[in-house]
Amino acid sequence: MRYLVDFQQQKWQRFARYACYLLLAIGVGCAGTTSNVQLSPVKTEQLADILDTLQARYDLTGSLKITKMMVTIEEGEQREELRESLWYKKSENGGELLHIQALGALNEPRGIAIANQDKNQFLLVLVNEQKAYLGALSDGVLREIFGVDLRVSDVLGAIFANPFLDRHAEKPLSVESSGAKFIITRPGVQEGNVDTIILFMRENEPQVTEWSIHDKNRVLQQRTAFSDYREVGGILRPHTVEIERPLEQTRVVVKIAKVQLNVEIKDSKFKVEPFLNEDIEIIPLSELSK
Repeated sequence: MRYLVDFQQQKWQRFARYACYLLLAIGVGCAGTTSNVQLSPVKTEQLADILDTLQARYDLTGSLKITKMMVTIEEGEQREELRESLWYKKSENGGELLHIQALGALNEPRGIAIANQDKNQFLLVLVNEQKAYLGALSDGVLREIFGVDLRVSDVLGAIFANPFLDRHAEKPLSVESSGAKFIITRPGVQEGNVDTIILFMRENEPQVTEWSIHDKNRVLQQRTAFSDYREVGGILRPHTVEIERPLEQTRVVVKIAKVQLNVEIKDSKFKVEPFLNEDIEIIPLSELSK
């Protein structure tokens, strides 16, 4: 029985680590993005049209609701499956609101992650452990809890399959193409890192398929792969996201079965108070940095 309890705790701890660093997915691994195809430079206006289309998909998405999502986590030789639900909304104040739940056998919440930009608030609840991490929403919040470097904009970029959301106007190192395939490289956020983004044009619609980050020694740190693109409410979205961090021997696969865009989601969905009761131990994020 004790083994079963420990196993369940480890399972939801893994959710804790990835439901934020999942917040729908960052990073996948593989051996880089080399190609034997002859590439040619891309005209500036051609790249601008692609980025404008990706931006329009984000601008036209006021809300996002995923009620059927299966997440498979492989960590070394261990493998777990979690069922999750996700709600996203742009508030009237212009903030980004996000709520993710990992579900138990009876669809009861076992792990909850809420990011509320309007209130500058981040919450992570582990129901089985009766613990909650609560504090200000910032680019360093996940590093404080788990040592995972992940920015808020990275999370949004992964949700919308758009690595350019916060860097739309930035001049890349290079942009090359071969037929429908485009390869874009740019400086990474961390000094010395390089981002490589691969996309394909299909029926005049860009589809980002890979987003990888190499360090200054050209070692792959993380890679995100997007596939199974389908139109939802007139907007093209991927329904499979693969996440791999080779140095951590970690791979995550997210498969989305049901997604709705621009549906009504009440602001109460993004309030943290309903998940904080007298039985929950609240750990302020400010204490973790001391």
